[in-house]
This record gives sequence, C-alpha cells and structure tokens, in this order.
Amino acid sequence: MLADAIVAWLHFLAVFVLVGSLAAELILFRREMSATAQRMLRVTDLHYGIAAAIVLITGLLRVFWFGKGSAFYAGNLFFWVLVGLFAVVGLLSLPPTFFYMRWRKPAAPATVIEADYRRIRRFLWLQAIGLALAPLAATLMARGAEA
Repeated sequence: MLADAIVAWLHFLAVFVLVGSLAAELILFRREMSATAQRMLRVTDLHYGIAAAIVLITGLLRVFWFGKGSAFYAGNLFFWVLVGLFAVVGLLSLPPTFFYMRWRKPAAPATVIEADYRRIRRFLWLQAIGLALAPLAATLMARGAEA
C-alpha cells in the first residue's frame, strides 16, 4: 500500500513539474532572448523531458503493478484517450526541443525570425491544450466512465 502511494505521488509530482516546465517555456520563449534566457529555456526543456519520462515510467508502474490493474486500464476507453494525448503532446514537444538545441553554447542575444517564433509558439500552445485535456481523461478513466 505504501509503495502504491509513493508511485502515485511521484506520478502526480512529475505531472506538476511537466506542466510547470511547459508554462515556463511559454514565458521564456520570446523573439529576442539573451544568452541567459536561451540557457534557461534549454534547461527548462530538459526538465520537461525528464518529467515526461517520469510520468511515463510511473504511469506504467501504476498500470502493471499498482493502481487498478492492467485489465481495468486496457478495457477503458479514457485510458487510451489519455495515452493518446500523452503521445501527441510528446510528439508536439519535439520541434521546440530541436529548435532550442541549435543554441548549444549561446554567447550572444538571439533574435528568432517571425516564422520560427510563431511555429514554436504554436507547438507550445498545442502542448498546453493537450495537457489541459489530460486531467479530464484521467478523471473519467479513474471513475470507469464509458464513452
């Protein structure tokens, strides 16, 4: 029982870090960025990725060893909606990450061209929308709701 609670706590904590990191990326990503802001954005994106990995690992632990058991989740439509949302958000996170990776060792301020700025902002907001829908799917899943 204690192990189940700890895994659930780690899962929720990682979700909070994931959401907080994405919010920080939305705040930090600007057309004009200092070298410090570029480094902060890269570190924040790294935290986002680590949190996503922890969400995935603890989610799998909850499905197969803790929680309500794999039979409950496998037959639950909202579990698959949640998994799909997580996968889509993960894919949407790749273009911003690759964009930030261009700043390996930022030493000077950077100006992001308008087209790239709008494209990356769109990816960030689409991730935010996906993450905003995830608690609804998780709530419906946990209650065993049927579509």
